Amino acid sequence: MSKFSVVFIKNGNLDEDRLFHQFKNNHSYIKEIITNVPLPPKFSDHWNIKTIKENYPLNNIELTKSTESEYFLLIDTNTELEEETLEEYAELLEENDYDIIYPNIVLKLDDEEKVINYEDWEDRNEELIQALRIEQYLPQWGVLIKKEAWERFGGFEERYGDFALYAFVYKNLPHLKLKNSDLSFVNYHINQSFIDTSYRSRLLRDIVKQYDLKRLFQFLDWNNEAVAMATAYTLIGDALVKYMDYFNATHFYRQALLVFHNQESLKKLVEAYTLMGLFDEANKMIQTQHMTDIIEGELRERVDNAQKIVTELEIAIEKGKANDILAASNDIISYYDGAPIYNILGIVYFIQKDIDNAYKFFYKATTMNPIDQDILYNLIESAKKLGRESEAINLLERITK
Repeated sequence: MSKFSVVFIKNGNLDEDRLFHQFKNNHSYIKEIITNVPLPPKFSDHWNIKTIKENYPLNNIELTKSTESEYFLLIDTNTELEEETLEEYAELLEENDYDIIYPNIVLKLDDEEKVINYEDWEDRNEELIQALRIEQYLPQWGVLIKKEAWERFGGFEERYGDFALYAFVYKNLPHLKLKNSDLSFVNYHINQSFIDTSYRSRLLRDIVKQYDLKRLFQFLDWNNEAVAMATAYTLIGDALVKYMDYFNATHFYRQALLVFHNQESLKKLVEAYTLMGLFDEANKMIQTQHMTDIIEGELRERVDNAQKIVTELEIAIEKGKANDILAASNDIISYYDGAPIYNILGIVYFIQKDIDNAYKFFYKATTMNPIDQDILYNLIESAKKLGRESEAINLLERITK
């Protein structure tokens, strides 16, 4: 019977009773528990507990030395294994040899639940390579990893932060054997309100460099290469926009226009500039690029209205109306949620001496526009007050390099 090393990462508030209960329900299949947080004695009464120093992403050397099993399971504070999860994993391994086994997920938010049934990607690696946003197709937690494969491909890379598992899988997809445990469901309790999407952007940009465009976009008609390339670049830009990385999205939209001038890529480039708060650049594209009168009118109105909102909010700040801005923030964001808005909200919180929230908004604004000097100044100043300068600098490096 297979026994696994469980790698438990504290990532938020720890419910010790819930954690103990899920381990107890899978007791027969757990050889050891490796954790980055001390656990109470009742855990060590049942399992061999090893405490490591590093947070996720785990220190590869330390994890390699710590794990004794052939496979290790990744879970965090918000993950809850069902009673037969590890038993079903073990049964799959009796039938075949896999590098990655992953469950389905039940997302839990307060009293609401959403079930995600993932596809089985066994022997379909080439299809999955085309995912771009791989987190839509695989879960992050409750994943079982073969230690030998993990070591063979260098383990987790720290540069991808809490996205390191996805980076490991995506970058090594041609050489990994994946399997969905279709009867396994892992509960995942959502309690995060802020997600740092810059790690996801970095991985996507690295994937684009690693795999040939024709491999990433096999569904395009490459007989018409100019149109296919423009479409591919535009789709990459769209994926980066989902991560709020408008800075790099503009690069791919421009590339699309260079290989094949088209209205769709042009429209998206102007919108990205607008969301960055680069209104002059947006207007320049509208003025110099050929587009239909209808699209031109829509874009001009969008840019003008966004710029007007930002100007009015800046005036309100100067007049000491920070509380009014905060009260209307949801309505403002519902219409225009560009980088300047999050920068202004950061300023509002900074004025109120809520540096933690100010930093979060400056961080988000920087993710969206890492070249605006005012935004960068605000980010660094708030980071200094919190002792998080290196975190802020790393963000800039992830987005701009």
